[in-house]
Amino acid sequence: MASGGEIDDVCEVFRNFNILNSKDKPPNKMTSKAWGKMVQDCLGKDTTIRQRMDSSVFPYVQDKTTKTLDLTDKAKVDKALDKMAEVYKECKPKEEKDTPVAEVRQKLVKRILDKKNPEVHATKTSATGGVDRMTDTSKYTGAHKERFDDSGKGKGVTGREDRFENSENFKDGERQWIDRYVKIHRGS
Repeated sequence: MASGGEIDDVCEVFRNFNILNSKDKPPNKMTSKAWGKMVQDCLGKDTTIRQRMDSSVFPYVQDKTTKTLDLTDKAKVDKALDKMAEVYKECKPKEEKDTPVAEVRQKLVKRILDKKNPEVHATKTSATGGVDRMTDTSKYTGAHKERFDDSGKGKGVTGREDRFENSENFKDGERQWIDRYVKIHRGS
């Protein structure tokens, strides 16, 4: 059993993750989405650990009706930390073989408390500078240029393929294909 102050600190970190990931829920009701983000940020991006924590630990401690972890219930949070330590030890048998579960729990609590806040990554402007060329249709070349009119609006099917009418003498517009081939390749 951890000290009361340590549990309060862990609850505060959990609350920070919950506020970021669950805007529609109260901050004291941690959702599985916030739990997954906390596990990913605090315990690393190892998929085995993340999946086991999401599938074993959170359902074990969540409230069955609301599907959330009540952060005001210190016993539930303490139970979650104990279960996390057990699962972590199972997932890392080589590293944690001789380590008691209580020590593994202390390591996990330290990693959680060191994190304090979730990692937030904003979308950045492209460093390559190729975005202007991709979004400005006037700079298109070759076959792509044919797919747009002067205003930049797409032509639809007519811009993607050559359409010819059937003539009486040639099947499936064969005459037009021959004329186009001669025009392009022989310069007539």
